[in-house]
Amino acid sequence: MHVALLFTLLACLTNPGDAGRHQGCPEDWTLVNTKCYKFVEEDVIRYTAASRCSRRYTASLALIENKEENKAVQDLIHGQRFAWIGLHRRWDSKRFKWGDSNELGFANWWRPLRSDYKTCAVILDSGYWQPKSCLDKIPYVCWKRPDCEPGWFGDECERQCHCYLGHDCMDEPCPYGCEPGWYGERCDTRYQQQSAVSFYCMKQKEGGYSLMVSLGRPSIFHQRIGVVNAEGEISPNCSSDRLERHNRREIRLNVHIQNVSGVLEANCPAETVADGILQWTLRFQKEEGVESFEDEELQVQCDLSEADAAYDVERVVIQDIRKRTLTTATQTGVSVRTYLADPGTLEPATNLSLGVPVRLVVTLPEGDDVVNPFFDPRNCQAASLDGKVSFQLTTSVGCPPNINEIGFGKMVKTSGIFQSEIFPMFRLRGYTELVFSCTLGVTSLTHADYQTPRCSW
Repeated sequence: MHVALLFTLLACLTNPGDAGRHQGCPEDWTLVNTKCYKFVEEDVIRYTAASRCSRRYTASLALIENKEENKAVQDLIHGQRFAWIGLHRRWDSKRFKWGDSNELGFANWWRPLRSDYKTCAVILDSGYWQPKSCLDKIPYVCWKRPDCEPGWFGDECERQCHCYLGHDCMDEPCPYGCEPGWYGERCDTRYQQQSAVSFYCMKQKEGGYSLMVSLGRPSIFHQRIGVVNAEGEISPNCSSDRLERHNRREIRLNVHIQNVSGVLEANCPAETVADGILQWTLRFQKEEGVESFEDEELQVQCDLSEADAAYDVERVVIQDIRKRTLTTATQTGVSVRTYLADPGTLEPATNLSLGVPVRLVVTLPEGDDVVNPFFDPRNCQAASLDGKVSFQLTTSVGCPPNINEIGFGKMVKTSGIFQSEIFPMFRLRGYTELVFSCTLGVTSLTHADYQTPRCSW
């Protein structure tokens, strides 16, 4: 029996040790803590200095929050009497502050402040600060956050993204989805395994035995949970309907075992692995009838000779199905091409592994006046080659079923072709080849512009 390793959704904790490790400043800037500083040797008034920091460098006048940063800025202006920094105050106030909202914490004034007309501030070559008229023309120091190394983001570049094909996520979400095993806009959160599982094998007073399985709250993305039968499917008699919610954080499955003429029989399918030892396989499945890299199976055993003992679950991974490849076939109508595509290049993709991001694409040759462009794709589905098993991707009006967690979305017309959202490759349970197809329906439009269907539930 093949057992797939599933990852359920848990928050990915940030490692504080990563903060600052993946940062860098542009050339001619100085990195101090999590700030980049640059001294600009040109004499301008304070307003002009702030404007040039912003326009030229996407920066601000220097923000100094501790002794180390103060010393670094002092060293930068070596040879100059003073330079503008970001401190300012209202003319009727004694309090200086940084920018619009940063209150002053660390301070290094040359002498006690007085109420006078000087509302801007400079750093002296001695490292002390001093109020100064905003109209004086002197050099200035800019600051900004360091740039993150490719593949890292966050205020301190402490989070790593895992975009498909190694795309960068610094300025925007991953453009073509995530590498298998990761999720989120920036693909920085890992799918984790099902939370704590424990089980108990107990003798019953009236004879026979029982198995009580206790599960931590499963992921909301699991549509089906249950015990696998001999055919490799979740048994209808031992699926989600049999699970009992014990509290907000736990659900339970209770299995009864009877000795019938010397044969142990359970009301949930079990495998006899040795004399008096039964084994059950629990499956956590994202979609009914679909194999996903997020699916998981756990095995529990009862040695009935040692009933009444409590066990911790052992996670058994026999084979990781994500390493298997899938071949895809296409089903098309006249003058229409339907295929799975690389999400970035839209080039056809075949022999795909589970979890690899793809799109479904529908194209029409230019000049096909019979069909193009007065149609839209509906009833998109993935089916086995023999047609016995299928999985609905869109409805008869082109909308995704409200129970569809695959991420296929709607077929949207872009640059002259129809394409789905990016979704992780899946397969129908028991099949390694899929046929993706859509029905072409005539739109209700009287003009050539296709409109995306309006979907609501």
